[in-house]
Amino acid sequence: MVYVIRSTSFRLLNDKVLSLIENIPDRKYFSLDVDELEDVIIDASYVGLFNDDRAIVVREVNYFGGKPKYEEQVNKLFSLIDNLDSSITLILICNNLNKTKDTAKELLKKTEFIDLYIKDEEIDNYINEYISKNNITIEPKALVKLKENTVNNIDLLFNEIDKLALITNNITWKCVNEFGSSYIIPKTSGEEVDYNDITFKFTDAIANKKFKDAFAYFDKIVERGDDMYALIGLINGQFSNIYLVKEAVNEGLSDETIAQELGFKSGRVFLLKRIGNLYTLDELRDIIINLSNIDIKIKLGYDPVNGLKEFILSI
Repeated sequence: MVYVIRSTSFRLLNDKVLSLIENIPDRKYFSLDVDELEDVIIDASYVGLFNDDRAIVVREVNYFGGKPKYEEQVNKLFSLIDNLDSSITLILICNNLNKTKDTAKELLKKTEFIDLYIKDEEIDNYINEYISKNNITIEPKALVKLKENTVNNIDLLFNEIDKLALITNNITWKCVNEFGSSYIIPKTSGEEVDYNDITFKFTDAIANKKFKDAFAYFDKIVERGDDMYALIGLINGQFSNIYLVKEAVNEGLSDETIAQELGFKSGRVFLLKRIGNLYTLDELRDIIINLSNIDIKIKLGYDPVNGLKEFILSI
């Protein structure tokens, strides 16, 4: 069986994938951000001695959205689907799938399509179902504030609700204001970045996985007594920007369009694209969510220096 899933939610996507393969212990995961399609094809050609069921999950299948045609890759993938052994469940994650493309139409004829593409106006339905299931109540104006803080990103919204529910099952506006995290990215048009500033060097070292340098800069930042909450905000902004640029690139947007949409200069888009090559989108989501968890721990009294050190080590 072959499934194609399109989703705007990392959490809902993972829940759906796990439900499809919960009875298949033999599982293999690939991401075409870092793996080659040929690796998937080779793995799928293997059939066990006893023909046991296997599951292959392939993320970042970006051949069916945007302008590039990817003819060679598409033909290889269609051949794989047509000749797939019945013992294998193949799941293709195509988050930027454009159903109007001819190749996408052909793909959907060959597979079972699961659409988890959530529109902004549908978010409330998912949230109400989630909080009802978990015996959580949220004041209407608190939910509005949460949606603003998370820029209508349903995964960040789920995560914020989970964190605040550790404090109280009745989430009020005051609770969100005191303990919530904001992921709003300020526009930077016309602003110059001081590349010599130690704070920039610190956030840049973290993003580029230069951890020895990052810890050296962090010691100096702690020594001069910088605000740790402001530092968390800068780190969050850095990784959120990397995520947004990488996602836009995967959707086939040009550097010029990305710069215009996000309010960046073209040189900064190039820099963020380069850093984004060090991560998959899933890894960037995990980093952003982990930072928000560290943030809430600090706001509940945890030492901010130790919290940020734990965050750096977790990347």
